[in-house]
Order: sequence, then C-alpha cells, then structure tokens
Amino acid sequence: MACKPFSITLAVLAPDNKRQISFGITKGCISDDEAFYVLNFVLRDLVNGEFQDRVRLHVEVGDTDSDKAQRMIDRGLTMTQLNWLQGPVTSKTKSLQPGTTSNPAAEKTLANIVNK
Repeated sequence: MACKPFSITLAVLAPDNKRQISFGITKGCISDDEAFYVLNFVLRDLVNGEFQDRVRLHVEVGDTDSDKAQRMIDRGLTMTQLNWLQGPVTSKTKSLQPGTTSNPAAEKTLANIVNK
C-alpha cells in the first residue's frame, strides 16, 4: 500500500483561560513504503499573565535524517514555534502602540523562537 502523508493539529484553551494544550502529529513519506512521523505535545499554564511551558514533548520516528523528511520538517513552523507565537510573543506585542513597525525586544524574542 502506498504511503499517504497527513498532518493533524489540535489546540485547546481550557474554559478558565489558564491552560493551553497543543498536540500535533505528522506522517511524511520518504518513499511509497517508508514513512516517518513527527509528534508534538505542549502543556502550558498561565503564569503572571503569560503562558509558560509545563510539558513539552517532541518525538521523531523513522528515517527523519533523510533529505525528504528534513524538507518536510523544515517546511514550516513547528507546533512549538506556533504556540510561542500565539502565546508569549502575542502577549508582548499587544502592548505596543498602534502603527509600531519595529520593537527590538519583540524582534529578539521572535528570532529566538523561529531560529530554534
């Protein structure tokens, strides 16, 4: 049977707005009969107005060292990066004045996240 790639992402914010749970799984195909999987899980709690990671899990299964797997992994933001962008980075930039086009502190935070 031919390998069929897929990707699923789930993000849940608890009803009290104090806990976030994110889960993602991706299946990629190196060939018709060889697959690899990437699994991400993040549990975050609201602490002093910002979400902090409590549990972070990243698992790669299969030949993730192949060129095709690496291209798929590198193709976009990881679930962890996306969570940080939607959490702490968003929180820090909400206080900026409308029309702000540059903020060194926010840019540094963003660069640290995206370059991981």
